[in-house]
Amino acid sequence: MPFSRRVVAVEARKLSKTYPGGVQALRSIDVEVPMGSLFCLAGPNGAGKTTFIRIASTVLRPTAGSVSVMGFDVVSEPWKVRKLVALMPQEGRPFNEVLTVFEAVYYYLLARGHGFSSARSEARRVLEELELWGLRNRYVMSLSGGLRHRTLLAMVLASGADVLFLDEPTTGLDPEARRLTWGYIRRLTREGQTILFSTHQLAEAEAVADGVVLIDNGRVLAQGEPGSLVKSLPYRYKVIASPQTIPEWATGVARIRHYKGLVYIYVDSIDDAIRLASEIVMEGGTAQVKPVDLEDYFMEATRGVS
Repeated sequence: MPFSRRVVAVEARKLSKTYPGGVQALRSIDVEVPMGSLFCLAGPNGAGKTTFIRIASTVLRPTAGSVSVMGFDVVSEPWKVRKLVALMPQEGRPFNEVLTVFEAVYYYLLARGHGFSSARSEARRVLEELELWGLRNRYVMSLSGGLRHRTLLAMVLASGADVLFLDEPTTGLDPEARRLTWGYIRRLTREGQTILFSTHQLAEAEAVADGVVLIDNGRVLAQGEPGSLVKSLPYRYKVIASPQTIPEWATGVARIRHYKGLVYIYVDSIDDAIRLASEIVMEGGTAQVKPVDLEDYFMEATRGVS
């Protein structure tokens, strides 16, 4: 089910990518990213998220199908696309680590065509927003990995590009840095920028994204608003328990999945969830009751529930 709202900023049709050796990273997928949205490609490592972002940002050519960004085809009109986008690669680093934090952002903006005054003011504004201003005179090479990552993120967020591609942007960031980052990114979308980010953290996608594309093994499993996808599940609560004999009455009202040494028992009623958890605990096991979330939707879409 495509997620549609306003004008589409990034559109993929029947997009496929096969690497040398026959590895199929993308398998004829369709994706629509609405303009002015904070949109997420979510799925496990190796799902095809980075390949999609690299194609959409003109770094990589597709094997088949098409991608357009703001109406321009990424293969036939790459220079038009590159003027409109900025990319934060997953394993990227600031382009010159002998620069200071301020210089890294400032010179990046100059390279993108900003004037001296604009680059200076924008660099300061973004570094202040991300609480990096106090580190402005530190050399990038002297920073921790997390702070280098934040510096690269500041460079891309300062760009003012119409469309930002952020590949795993909060990997390695502490909770406070994540909060600052998402707060600032959300403000950018309110000002009209479109941001497509990738993550393997489904909880993060559910918490911050306007829309999500769930992808696995190069295929799109679902596309829509995270809350709507979760609401489409036929159950509302889950009991996460240590492996125990499931009470006989539960088999008639629950759906059960075993995963990583735990048992996930899905029910529609909070009363059933609490009763089930209580009985498991009374029998010496452990149990937690939680509402279902996007991870449960993904697990059902990829593996099913027995």
